[in-house]
Amino acid sequence: MKMIFAANEHLATSLQEALAGYFDCPDTAAVDFCHPDHTAGTRKLAKILSDALAEVPAETFVILADTFGSTAYNETRLLLARTGLTGRAVVVPGMNLPLAIKYYGLKDAVSLGYLHELQDERMERDAG
Repeated sequence: MKMIFAANEHLATSLQEALAGYFDCPDTAAVDFCHPDHTAGTRKLAKILSDALAEVPAETFVILADTFGSTAYNETRLLLARTGLTGRAVVVPGMNLPLAIKYYGLKDAVSLGYLHELQDERMERDAG
């Protein structure tokens, strides 16, 4: 499972660099959606997804995104819908280092369905 960080400004790159302090050479990608041209982030994310699928056609994705409703979150969800990849990805909003460590440790050990369940539980807990 491919892990991608998607955030506004430079948070994604910073989180990717921070994760390297906990895992030796973590296999992740970072996409920063920067003002004024956030579409550059969308193009970069599209290329990351395309390259991953070219390498592993059945690839799945865990995407830790900026806050729910942010440009990075919305652009990620829209791109997944446009490319028909919504069912092959879990998008987790509210990214932070503890969440990155947790999901990075789980990404190759559990199913995409399990990650969806974790995300659903988290959303229910946060809503209540």
